[in-house]
Amino acid sequence: MNIMKSKENKNSKLKEGEKTAGVSTLVIFLLALAEAVVGLLSGSLVLITDALHNAADSTASFASWFGLKISQRKPDEKFPYGYYKAESLTTLFVSIFILYAAYELLTEGYTKLFTVSELTMPFHALAMALVTAVVSFFLARYMKKAGKKINSQSLIANSQERMTHVPASVIIFVSILLTFYEVPYVEGIITIFFSLVVFKIGIFTVKDSVFALMDVSPSIEIEKKVKNIINSNAGIEDFEELKLRKAGPFIFGEVKVKIRKFVDVKRAHEIADSIENKIKNEIDSIDSFTIHIEPYETEKQKIVIPIVSDKGLDSKIMKNFGRANYFMFLILNKKERKIVSRYVKENPHKEKLVKAGLAAAKFVVKEKIDILITKDVGEISFHTLRDNLVDIYKAEGEKVGIVVDSFLKNKLKLITEPSKESEVVVKREISEIREDRRFKSGRRGRGPRWRR
Repeated sequence: MNIMKSKENKNSKLKEGEKTAGVSTLVIFLLALAEAVVGLLSGSLVLITDALHNAADSTASFASWFGLKISQRKPDEKFPYGYYKAESLTTLFVSIFILYAAYELLTEGYTKLFTVSELTMPFHALAMALVTAVVSFFLARYMKKAGKKINSQSLIANSQERMTHVPASVIIFVSILLTFYEVPYVEGIITIFFSLVVFKIGIFTVKDSVFALMDVSPSIEIEKKVKNIINSNAGIEDFEELKLRKAGPFIFGEVKVKIRKFVDVKRAHEIADSIENKIKNEIDSIDSFTIHIEPYETEKQKIVIPIVSDKGLDSKIMKNFGRANYFMFLILNKKERKIVSRYVKENPHKEKLVKAGLAAAKFVVKEKIDILITKDVGEISFHTLRDNLVDIYKAEGEKVGIVVDSFLKNKLKLITEPSKESEVVVKREISEIREDRRFKSGRRGRGPRWRR
C-alpha cells in the first residue's frame, strides 16, 4: 500500500511540474512577443533585447517542460533507473541560457555607453516595461512554489532567473525614461551591472546541474535524516557505505547494514523492508533505497544472567528469568575468551503479578544486550527478546562463573523456543506472591484490632 502511494505521489509531482513548466513557457513566450512588437514600434533597442532574453527563457522553460515530460516514462531495459536525469540534463541547458542572456545584457550595456536610442512611442515602451515587471514577479513566485513542492531543479532555476526580470524591467523602465530625455551612460552602466548579477545565477545553476549529473550527494541534512532512521531501527548493529544521488526531482540511495548472524533470511528481509519504508515515508524526495544485508561480527559481547543475589562470579543463577531478584550484565571479549567488565542491577519487576517477563525483557533490552543466559524463559519474554535480536542460551550449571566459562567454550545450547516448564514456575510464583501479599495485609489489619 505504501509503495503504491509513493508511486502515485511521484507521478503527481511530475505531472504538476509538467503543468507549471507548460504554463510558464506559454506566458514567457507571449511576454517576449509583446515586448518585441512594442520595442520595434517604439524604437527601444533595450526592450527588443529584453524580448530576446525572454525568448531564450521561453526556450529554457520549454526544455524544463520537456524534461519533466520525459521523466514520467517508466523504467525499461535500456534505462532501468528511469528517465529522471532528463530533468537534470535540461537544467544544464537552462543554466546555459541564463549565461547566454547575461552575455546579451552585457554586450547591450556596453553598446549603450556610446549611443542613445531615439524613441517614437515612449509611453507604450514604459507601460510594457511595467507589465513585464509585474508578470515576471508573479510568474517567478508561481514557478518557485511549484519547484520546491515537487523538488524540481529546473523549475527552481527558472524561477530564480525569472525573478531577475523584475529589477531588469525596472532598469529598462528607467533606461527608457532617461533615453527619452537623452541622458547618456546610465542605461549602459545599469545594464552591465545587472548582467553580472545574472552571470552569478547562471554559474550557480550550472554547478548544481553538473553536480546532479555527476551523482553528487544531494544534501547533508537528508543524509543525517537517513542515518538517524537506520540507527533507530532495532536489529541494526552497524552500517556503512551510505550513498545518495540525485536524479531529476528525486533521490536514489543505498547502504550496507550489518545484523547478527543468527537472524534468518525472512527476518533480515523484514528489517530491510522496515528501514526502506521508514526512509520513504519520512523523506518524500527519496524514490528508491536499496539495502544490502551483511553479517555483523564483533570481538565484544554483552550478556545478561538472572541471579539470586550479587556474589560476583559465585552468584547463584535464578531459575525464572522474569522474576529474578537481580540481573548481572557482563561484557565479554570473544577473541581473548575473558570477562572485560560486569555490573549488577536489581529487577524492578520481579513482583509484578502479570507480564513480569515482558517488563523484565524490556528492562534488559534497554541495556543493549546481545545474549541472555538463563535456565528457563517464558513465551512472551522469548519473543520480546528475539524481536530485539537477543540470542538466548540455556544455562548449564548453578553459578555465573561456571556458566560463562561454558559459554566461552561454546558448550551452551541456543534456545530456539520458549520453555513450557517456565509457565508452570511462573504460575506457582504468582500464587506465592499473592499469598504473601494477603498475609502481610492481614497482619497489618490485625494489629489495630488487637490494640483495641
